[in-house]
This record gives sequence, C-alpha cells and structure tokens, in this order.
Amino acid sequence: MKNIFFVLLLVLNINSLKSQTLKLTLEESINFAIENNENLKNSYLEEKISKAITKEYLSIGLPQINFDGGVKYNHEVQKSLIDISRFMPGVPEGTEQEVQFGQTYDGRMDLFLNQMIFNGSYFVGLSAAKELVNLSEKLTKRDIIDINESVQKAFYTVLNTKKRIELVDINISRLSTLLNQTQKLFENGFVEKLDVDRIRVSYNNLKSEKIKADRLYQLSKEVFNFQIGVPVGTDIQLVGELTEDLVSSFNYSLKDFDYSKRIEYSILQTDKNLKFYDLKNNRSQYLPQVYANYNYGYNTSSSDYNVFFDSNRWKSFGTLGFKVIVPIFDGFLKRSKINQSKYKIEQVENQILFLERSINLQVNQSILSYENTKETILVSKQNLDLAEDVYKATELKFKEGVGSNLELIDSNNSLKIAQNQYYNSLYESVIASIEIKKTLGTLLNK
Repeated sequence: MKNIFFVLLLVLNINSLKSQTLKLTLEESINFAIENNENLKNSYLEEKISKAITKEYLSIGLPQINFDGGVKYNHEVQKSLIDISRFMPGVPEGTEQEVQFGQTYDGRMDLFLNQMIFNGSYFVGLSAAKELVNLSEKLTKRDIIDINESVQKAFYTVLNTKKRIELVDINISRLSTLLNQTQKLFENGFVEKLDVDRIRVSYNNLKSEKIKADRLYQLSKEVFNFQIGVPVGTDIQLVGELTEDLVSSFNYSLKDFDYSKRIEYSILQTDKNLKFYDLKNNRSQYLPQVYANYNYGYNTSSSDYNVFFDSNRWKSFGTLGFKVIVPIFDGFLKRSKINQSKYKIEQVENQILFLERSINLQVNQSILSYENTKETILVSKQNLDLAEDVYKATELKFKEGVGSNLELIDSNNSLKIAQNQYYNSLYESVIASIEIKKTLGTLLNK
C-alpha cells in the first residue's frame, strides 16, 4: 500500500516533476514505470477488449428480441388489370377490370424472438473466448517483465556511471594535490620541470575523462527517465549503491526450474490451446444447427384515416417455428479447414520445442556469465587492495624523497584502473543476476 500511495502521488504531480528532484528506490522506480508505461496501459486495455469480446460472443446464444412497427400512407394505391371472366360466369373471356390492391392507410407491429438451440461452433467459441482473455493477461505479464528488466538495468547503469564520476573526482583531487606539491618542489629546485609536466599530463587526462563521465552519467539518467515514463529533463536521485552485498545476497537454483515459468513458453501453450479450439470449431461444422423463432404482431388497413387507429381494426397474428440446418456436402471445404488447423498445431508444437532448446541455452549462458563475473569480482578486489597498498607505499617513498614521481603516477594509474575494474565487475555481476532471473522466469518473484 505504501508503494501504491507513493506512485499515486507521483502521477498526480507529473506536470511539476521537471522542477523537482525525484528520489526513487529500485522498487519505487519499477512501480512508477508500471503505472506510467504507455504500452502497458494499452495491454490492460487489450485485456478489457478481450473480456468484452467474450461477453459479445456469449450474447449470441441468448434470446434475440426485436420489435418492428410502422404505418404507411399510400397516396397512390397500386392498381392492376385482371381477367374477371375467370371468376364471373357469363362474362366474355378476356374482359378486364381495373382492381385496386390495398387501402390508403396500413400499419403493422411485429415482435420477433429468435433463439439458438444448438450450434457446436458456438460452444467451442465460448471456451476459445475465455482462452483469449487468458492470452491477453499473459501478454500483459510479459510487458511487466520487460519493464521490470529494463528499469533494473537502467537503475544500476545510473549507479555505475555515478560511481565512475566519484572515482574520477577522487583521482583528480589526489593528482591536484600531488601537482601542487611537485610544483613547489620544482620552484625550490628539488625536481625537474619534466616531473611537473608528467603529473600535469595525467591531471589533464583525468579532467577530460571527467567530462566524458559526466556526459555518460547524464545520458544514463535520461535513459532511466524514459524507462520509468517521466520527462527527460526531470532531476532524478536514485537511492542505492553498487556494493558486494547486491551480489552476495543473490542466489539461484535450478532444482525447481520449469519451462512454464517463462512467460514466452506459457504464451505459446495458450496459443496452442487456441489452435486446438480452432480445430474443434472446424470439426463442429459437421453437426446440425437448431434454431427456434417466434413472431407475434398486429396489422390493419383502412381507406379512412379517422378509423385507422380504432383498436378493433388491428388484427393479431403469430407464428412459432423451428429451423434445422444439416450440412450434407460442401466440396470438402470443412475437411480442408480441419487439415489447416492440424498443421497450425504442429507449427506451434515445433515452436515450443525450439523455445525449450533456446531456454536451455539461455540458462546455461546466463549462469556461466554470472559465475564469471563473481570470479572477476574476487580478482579485481584483490587487485584493488594491492593497488591501494602500492600507491600508499609509493606515495610515502615520494614524500620521503626516495621515490620518483614517475613511480607515483604509474601507481596512481594502476589504482584508477583497479577501481574501475572492481566497480565494473560489480555492475556486470548485478546485470548478470537480472539475466539469470529472467531466463529462469523468476524476475517478478519477491
């Protein structure tokens, strides 16, 4: 409830976000993205559409009742010539008489009721419509998983680029102090100008690296803003840090792995079910269809408008009927459709087998990648500790006048490289853990 309330507050203030600093944890970022993603909103609408389609199809099997009524004024009544000798004895054959059919005013009111009694295709369609709702819900879940993955990766990318800037700032500060000290030593004649220039080159390189890191950090924040659905210019402050705890707290197990946990696999299974319903529907076309209908109404006619609406002149009528449609021969049309349905089912089964093999490969690759990053963390951590020790020892020697600034610059560069490698390995390990959770179908699990 806390997260939902937080997200609602953010949504209500979306237009004022550009002038605020937005603080977000990872979980809040994911919830915010889910609330604001336009594609996901369309997925939810697609669920509502599929449910409406189900109700629409259900209505076909319910009684269909309609009323039809109207009155007509025949300003020129239809006339015809008939041979009156056929029904008037003694009249010469071929004698014609003009006869008027109908009267000046006529009216009719009808109530129609139609009811489907049996239609095999209808009952199959009801089951298929429910499966369609199931499919739309799974497609929505797939979108949520994709959003979850994208936001997590963007979140940790921002943290990684931010950490890189912090490391660059530390190195700039360190070299700036060293440059000032060396400059004073040069002014007092204790070191050569070459020593000062070497440090200045390294210092300038770090300043250039700082500019690139700032731009990369800004770009990563813009990507993050895009992923969670806020204006690109919104100032974001992420609550979190890249630490080894993120790696040590992650565990995975293949013991309970099941293909059905992968949403893509589940979607294909649902698609296969829909193909089976299509096959059943085509087979049901061989069955007879039975319908019932009932009609009741009133009609009247008159040459005098004044008596047209006299209730005694309106005569009732009614009919009750049944209609049976029995398919006999259609030129093998239904058989051709049945064969098509069977082939489509085979296609989906092949897709499922291919997906199973793909999932196996993805799982193996993601686990291998993750284990490699863990090994890299151990090595890079050892290198970082060694680089820090070397730099401290070199710095002490330089201050005591028994070490050269060249050694100090080299040790500083080695320390900078070790720091970058260590935090990059942490970042890569976190990203690899996200990949494992996605390939195992557990990304949404708490």
